[in-house]
Parts: sequence; structure tokens; C-alpha cells
Amino acid sequence: MRIGPLLRIVGTSLRRNLAVTLAVIVTVTICLTLFGAGLLLRAQVRTVNGFLLDRIQVVIDLTDNASDAERDTLAADLRADPLVQSVVYEDKAHAFARFRRDFRNSPDVVSGVNANDLPASLRLTLTDPRQAGEIINDYTGRDGVDRVRDQRALLAPLYRFLDAFTVGAFVLAAVQAFSMVALIYTMIRISAYGRRQETAIMRLVGGTNRTIRAPFVLESAIMGMVGGTLAAAALIVGKVYLVDHRFARQTAFPLFGWDAVWAAVVTVFLIGTTASAGMAAVALRRHLRI
Repeated sequence: MRIGPLLRIVGTSLRRNLAVTLAVIVTVTICLTLFGAGLLLRAQVRTVNGFLLDRIQVVIDLTDNASDAERDTLAADLRADPLVQSVVYEDKAHAFARFRRDFRNSPDVVSGVNANDLPASLRLTLTDPRQAGEIINDYTGRDGVDRVRDQRALLAPLYRFLDAFTVGAFVLAAVQAFSMVALIYTMIRISAYGRRQETAIMRLVGGTNRTIRAPFVLESAIMGMVGGTLAAAALIVGKVYLVDHRFARQTAFPLFGWDAVWAAVVTVFLIGTTASAGMAAVALRRHLRI
């Protein structure tokens, strides 16, 4: 079939079933926007991980009665450990200065703490922060050691928050995908019923199944393409007005960049187009028998 008549058929069908067409486009847009948001949240987790990988330390808190010999022996063992890149001793005075700096916006917290309340510590930078568990196991219980802390554990609530939103976005996208399938199937049935005489004539004059199916598949692909384009636009707007203008001023962590946005945009556009066309082809083959 030539492209001109095919496009005219598709345009007429889309206008004829305008309400269902708009419903499909809106559902596809919502579904793909949620899916794209999930992709961007995953990108944010990777960005935070990359930012913190070389900054988070393992801290060995020393007991108050730890001797200089115990501290020196422990520090020497740590410097000889291949997992440890550097070791810095922090006495109580420096620990208190750090505490006051970290909580400078909470004077009530600072006022209730003095230097003797904080332990001296050895602050470790690891060659691979992901191996902090081995350091904790090896040095917990050593003479002069009170406890061994992996500072990444402090960020567990942040990771749980991001993971929960990511899962939620993907779950909502899956729910919307079911609605999208139902609407596309309904659209195919309505279009097929409205063009049943044209389909019968095409069969009589020797039209192949591929020729008969082409307008239906193209209709669905166009709706998916429009929905994917709108979802891509929503992701770009969210990056510009939310991430770059609002969230960037309220977080100490770097936010995902435009490379993650463009990857998500391309993904939702391709999924919107190909998935819609594929679902239409399946519906035609299995249910409409044309």
C-alpha cells in the first residue's frame, strides 16, 4: 500500500475515534513518564554512589582508656593493610571541633556535648570503600577499639527513600501499562469494526494480511509516538524546573546530569512507539483474525 492512502486512512480513523485516541495517548504518556522517572531515580542512586565512593570513611572509635602503645600498634597494622589507603588520627579536641562544624545549625545539640563526650578515633580511607565490611570484621574487638563504623550506614535512609520511590514509579508504570494494553485493544476493535466493509473489499481484491493490518499498526504506533514524545517532554521539563532549579539548592549531593535524561528520553520514545505497534499487531493476530 502506498504511503499517501495509508496515512489518509490512519488520519480518518484517528479523528473518527478521537475520544479513545486521546485516552490512549494520555495513558501512554503517564505510563512512560512514570517509567522514565524510575530510570532517572536509578541514575540518581548511581550518581550519589559515585560521589560518595571516595569520600565516605570507616571510623575506628578508640576507648577512653586506650594506651598510646595500643593506638600506635593499631595504626601500624592499618597502614600495612592493603585495604587501607590512609589513616588519620583524630583526638577528642579535633573530634569536638568536627562535631561543632557539622552541627553548627543546631546550637541546642552542640550545647549539650563537650569534648570529653566524643571518642578519639582513627579515620580510614579505603582503597575500595565497598570492602568496608572486611575492615569492620578484622578490627572489631581489637585492644583499644570501642567500635568500628562504616559511615555509609548513615546514608541508608537516603538509599531506602530513593529505592522506594524507584520501585513505586515502576509499579505505577506497570499498572498504567495494563490500562494502555486495554485501551489499545479497544481502539483496535473499534477501528476494525468501523472499517469492516473496507477490510472485506481489500480481501476481495487480493489484499494481503500485512496490507490490511498496516493501518491499524500505524495508528497504534502514532499514538505511542505521541505519548512517548509527551513523556520525554515531561522528563525534560522536570529536569529543568525541578532538578536544576529547586532540588539543586536543597541537597548536598550532586544530581543526575543531562546524559541520564537523554538516555531516558530515547528509551521512553522507543518503547512508546515499538510497544504500541507490537501490541496492536498481537491484538490483530490473536483476536481480530486479520
